[in-house]
This record gives sequence, C-alpha cells and structure tokens, in this order.
Amino acid sequence: MSSNSYQVSIPMSKRNTNGLPGSSSNELKTSAGGAVLSFHDICYRVKVKSGFLFCRKTVEKEILTNINGIMKPGLNAILGPTGGGKSSLLDVLAARKDPHGLSGDVLINGAPRPANFKCNSGYVVQVSICGLALWVSLFLYWASALFFFMSAFHNLP
Repeated sequence: MSSNSYQVSIPMSKRNTNGLPGSSSNELKTSAGGAVLSFHDICYRVKVKSGFLFCRKTVEKEILTNINGIMKPGLNAILGPTGGGKSSLLDVLAARKDPHGLSGDVLINGAPRPANFKCNSGYVVQVSICGLALWVSLFLYWASALFFFMSAFHNLP
C-alpha cells in the first residue's frame, strides 16, 4: 500500500480593506437574492470543571479561536474533523450561545445583527428525532412547522 500525499489548492484573491479574502465591502452590503452573513475574529471560551470531587478546578477552554468568514446566499459548507467546532460556530452565528466568553463580530449585510434576529431566522440543530428518514427539504419543512406550532402555542393566553 503506497501513501500518497494530496494537496488541495484553493485560489484566493488578495485581502481587501475589511481583512477578508475575495470580497469587497460593497459585496458584503448587497447581494441579489438574500443577505450576506460575515463573521470576524470569532472567539468562544467556556469554563469547564476538571479534577476529582474535592480538588475541582475551573479551567477556561477555548472552543473557537479567531474565526473569519463570509456566507453568501446559496449553498455554504463548513467542513472539519470531529470536535473541530463546526456546530459551535453555527450556534454562535445563530445567536444560540451564551454571550459570556464570546467575542468577535457577526454582521448581516455589513451591519450588526438586529435585536429580533432569532425571531426572523431559522436554524435546524444537528441532532433530530427524525434521523435520516427525511429528505432535506422535508426535514426543513418539518422543523419550521414544529417551530411555528410551538411559538403559536406559547403565545396563547
């Protein structure tokens, strides 16, 4: 068995004034067909207790370190190994993480997220009771129907 070394090269344009490769400030503000989400210097730390029962210490663990990126309308992918922080990054971008220990900027069309961002956006978590039995479109329909049902039920007098 021979070991081949594969390298993947992705051409990137020069860095712009906003510090991100391949896009200008104008591209971040306007895009046909949807909003552009950009994130800059995202860092996320959590406090973890470690040690035995009587010798417990609280240690700060860094989950995300200086993460930058742009998500334009259409298909976007986040790839990485198990435990690499993919789900944590999505939780941060969806404003589902506790803001303590979180730093960096998440912008929508070049502006900070509005206060009602969680009300106007949807996010399907990684683990579901349906599993792989549904197609992606059917799964998203099911998740949105459940979300709207629960929010309507919550608002009843």
